Formats: sequence, C-alpha cells, structure tokens
Amino acid sequence: MTQKLTEIRCADAPPPGGHYAQAVLHRDTLYVSGQLGVTKDTADADNVSIADQVAFALGNIEAIARVVGAAKEDVIRCTVYVTDVEHWGEVNRAYAAFFGTHRPARSIVPSGPLHFGALVEIEAIVAVG
Repeated sequence: MTQKLTEIRCADAPPPGGHYAQAVLHRDTLYVSGQLGVTKDTADADNVSIADQVAFALGNIEAIARVVGAAKEDVIRCTVYVTDVEHWGEVNRAYAAFFGTHRPARSIVPSGPLHFGALVEIEAIVAVG
C-alpha cells in the first residue's frame, strides 16, 4: 500500500527553484528540502555573511515547519552543505546561536559551489505532532 505524501508550501520561504517541493510530510515526519542562505526577498547571497546565510537557511526551515505546527525544537536532523570546510567554525557558531540548547543530529558536508552565490545549504527532518 502506497503511503500518501503531502507537499508542504510556505510563502514565507523562497519558492523551489527546480522540480522539488519545499517540504514533504509523510505521516508524522516532515522532510525539508535544502534551503540556501537566502530569504524570499533576497535573490542571491553574494553580499550576505556566512553567519546570516546560516540564520536565513534555518529561518526558512523554521517557517516551513510552522506550516505543519512544528517548531525549531522539533528539528531532529540537519544536513549542512558548505562550499568550503574553512567555514565550519562560523557555520557552527551561527547554527548553535539559532538552536540554543536544542541539539539536532547533524552532518556537515563540504560541497563545492552552490546556487546563487550561497556558501551554505541546509536540509532538515522535523518531527510533527
């Protein structure tokens, strides 16, 4: 039996730039597609600091999670893609500032270039309900 997937859309986060959903809800788990370090009002990240890019990407994830009644404390796992491992320290500080005492499981992956001048992209898995 095929389980129904629900595409989740959030007007407060940048729309998808390709053939993918911002997020997909399956039962009580939300899978959030990679969010670049931009906002819906910032088309590219060329003049945005890496710390702000992390905050923007995580803020987009938080906004998408709110659509299904979840919060940043419900994030259970993140994968963080960075263009250069040299950014790890700054990324880690901004990530910790966003989550505070909440510590989701996490991987950081050096990725090479990302779209729109972004230095970071973050995807997340969120527990719902």
